[in-house]
Amino acid sequence: MIVQDPVCGRHLTIDQVFASADHEGWECFFCSAVCAGRFRKQPALFAQAARQTNRKQDA
Repeated sequence: MIVQDPVCGRHLTIDQVFASADHEGWECFFCSAVCAGRFRKQPALFAQAARQTNRKQDA
């Protein structure tokens, strides 16, 4: 599965994901602590990109 970091736009495989966070039902994946930190400080700024690229899969 390929995901996209909503902060920097980098495409990642699940093995490359540094961190993830759940935001309003959407799972967000990050390539680094820097991107994860930027998202946590201003999630609304990056949430639209997260919704468009990384949809939480139903179990």
